[in-house]
Amino acid sequence: MKKVVISDTSCLILLSKLNLLTILKSLFNEVWITEEIKNEFGEDIPVKC
Repeated sequence: MKKVVISDTSCLILLSKLNLLTILKSLFNEVWITEEIKNEFGEDIPVKC
């Protein structure tokens, strides 16, 4: 089954600070974020957006 998550900036920031951002790749096929969240976060996420 295809797994998709929609994320906000706070989740991405927390995972990044814990050096766990790559966990998204093992849990989800896709992570959906808006352009505003992408700009605010300022880092690439390791899965398809």
